[in-house]
Amino acid sequence: MVKERVTKDDLLKMTVGDQKVFTLPSYNRARSAQSYANQMKKATAGTDCPMTFKAVIGDPVPGGQCSVTITRLS
Repeated sequence: MVKERVTKDDLLKMTVGDQKVFTLPSYNRARSAQSYANQMKKATAGTDCPMTFKAVIGDPVPGGQCSVTITRLS
């Protein structure tokens, strides 16, 4: 299933060690999701539950879709 974008809610629902693959409509959307996951580190710094993620973009498939694999590290 293709998802339009990765949301804050998607990331907040993940627990430490969770890994999710999101299929997005384009490489640009996948790059956006990667950047957003990295921004969560700053957004949650200084809170009781700081969150860090690792996001890896997969190869584009025919039709322009692209996947991003996001893993919650802490």
